[in-house]
Amino acid sequence: MDSFDRSDLKERNRAIVYSLFAAKRNLSKADVSRETGISGPTVLKIVEYFEQMNLLIPADEIEQSNLTLGRRPRPLKLNPDAVYTIGVEYDGIHLALGIVDTLGNLRLLLRKQISENLEIVINNYLENLIYELIDSARLPMKNIVGIGIGLPGTVNPKSHIIKFAPLVGVSNELDLSQSISCLESNLSMPVVVENDANVAALGEYARRFKGNDTDLLFAIVGRGFGAGLILDGKLRRGPRQFTGEIGYLVFDPLWQASFTKPGWLEAQADLASFWSEVVFSGGPSEKALERVTNYLAISLSSICISLDIEQIILGGLRGMSFESELIQMIQKRISQVSVLPITCTAPLAEEPGVIGAGRLALDYWLQEIFKGP
Repeated sequence: MDSFDRSDLKERNRAIVYSLFAAKRNLSKADVSRETGISGPTVLKIVEYFEQMNLLIPADEIEQSNLTLGRRPRPLKLNPDAVYTIGVEYDGIHLALGIVDTLGNLRLLLRKQISENLEIVINNYLENLIYELIDSARLPMKNIVGIGIGLPGTVNPKSHIIKFAPLVGVSNELDLSQSISCLESNLSMPVVVENDANVAALGEYARRFKGNDTDLLFAIVGRGFGAGLILDGKLRRGPRQFTGEIGYLVFDPLWQASFTKPGWLEAQADLASFWSEVVFSGGPSEKALERVTNYLAISLSSICISLDIEQIILGGLRGMSFESELIQMIQKRISQVSVLPITCTAPLAEEPGVIGAGRLALDYWLQEIFKGP
């Protein structure tokens, strides 16, 4: 038991030190010891271990020249090029893949329009596109330590079973465990899967709140509605991985729920017609914008009021000519129906879903690094 306790403490201390560097960038060993309360000798061992893994490198000369004269502590920072991950996001229409560095920066993006069911995309398209991305980035395979994939529906990260995703061909449930194992074997790296809105929330949260225990609701307007929820700095999945499936919210006592069709909110907003207008007319009509605004604003404000959340990020619309107009309309409507101040804005992250999926894969790799030796 004593051995386990020491090992657990070592892992915890490594995670704390890494998180501090991720939040504050440039630190000396004395800074780390002072801010974490971890003893100097322990910090020294952790720093040396991270340097051996190429995770920590000296800060550049410009930063060092700003230090006071005398005996100068050597500031260190996370190495953005220590390792890379691949983030993948599929929304039912587009498959986006990106190279993400250690700091969560998107280095290269590849986007393909693929309107197929989820199983076909995973089995027939994904591996070849991953190789295409790696070739374009000109990176050795050994420098890439994992792949994160964001998918619609309820996603069980352990069993790899997908449910509640009728818009991408999942009427009952889809077991992707064999497909994921095949990818891991062929690519020689771990693959982690998560709900698409959850990874987008993680990507956006890292961009906005480094090291803070803040709340955030990341809503996605795609072929359906989805949301990723972060409470006190932690992603909320729920025991059935159903947190954020806002498309199934119901405000009609006569509604009959079904696993094989869109939820009440998605049906009322009539997203199929909304996106048809975008495709054939270049943008949604005022009527369609009003419809989506009303249903989404009431639903999101209800969630924020019940959980006391101040910030909504509306994703899935980057590059759309109507993105700003829809966000402004939703903000105005929320201000009318909510007794609490709630802000609705566009994402700051360039590709929050791809970045979040990449960071998820990095976190998986880091857990092994923190454990030892």
